[in-house]
This record gives sequence, C-alpha cells and structure tokens, in this order.
Amino acid sequence: MSEAAVATAMETKRSYGPLWMFLSVLMLGLPFLGRQKITVTNERIVIEQGFWTKVRDDIEVFRIRDVVVKQSLYHRMMGIGDIVIGSMEGRTSESHTLKGVADPVAFSETIRNVWNHAARPKGPTSTID
Repeated sequence: MSEAAVATAMETKRSYGPLWMFLSVLMLGLPFLGRQKITVTNERIVIEQGFWTKVRDDIEVFRIRDVVVKQSLYHRMMGIGDIVIGSMEGRTSESHTLKGVADPVAFSETIRNVWNHAARPKGPTSTID
C-alpha cells in the first residue's frame, strides 16, 4: 500500500500571542514565514519548520507511544493548542511538539486513528491455545 496524506495543518498565527504578534508585524512578518507545517500520512508524521534553515522531522506512526494535547487558557480561547507526541526510537524515548494546531483535539484524534490502524495486525487473527 502506498503512502497517502491523511491530514495537514499549519501552526496558526494565533499561537504567538498578542505581544509577539505586534513585534512580528514590526519585523515585517518574518516569524510567520517559518512556522510549522504538519503532514499526517498513513505511515508517518512529517514536521517541517524554519525560514532561513529548514528542519524536517519524520515520526514513523508505528513508533508512537503517546499523544497529549496541551492548551493554556489563551490557547483555549483562540481554539488552538499544542500536541505532544511521545515516540520510541530504539530504546530511546523522544518527544515531538506540534505547535499552535487549530482544533488540537480533532487533529490528535486523526493521529490516534492512523496510529491504531498501523498498530493493528492485518488480516485474520488467530490465537494459540
């Protein structure tokens, strides 16, 4: 089966807060150009960020161990939040933060559904007695 995109999100401008937004307008909006782009496929989650220096981080879906949604009071009022993904790379635990995602609960449910689909065995199951 080929890899297909399931969901895509961008870090919203609302995640910067009023003071940072004012400062970024003074700096010609450059911080907005380097925000995160998140793509969820049926095999991995791709996080791309940066303006001057691009950074791309791939998280294989089958390595995900935990998905947590974090929202401050300001983020709840704006309808955004951060999603923290815990994964295992060999014996090492890693944490990845998806910043400023609009409707973070629904987006985390999309990640969870892809994760469950990848974690479930394919085909008929059998038990050994």
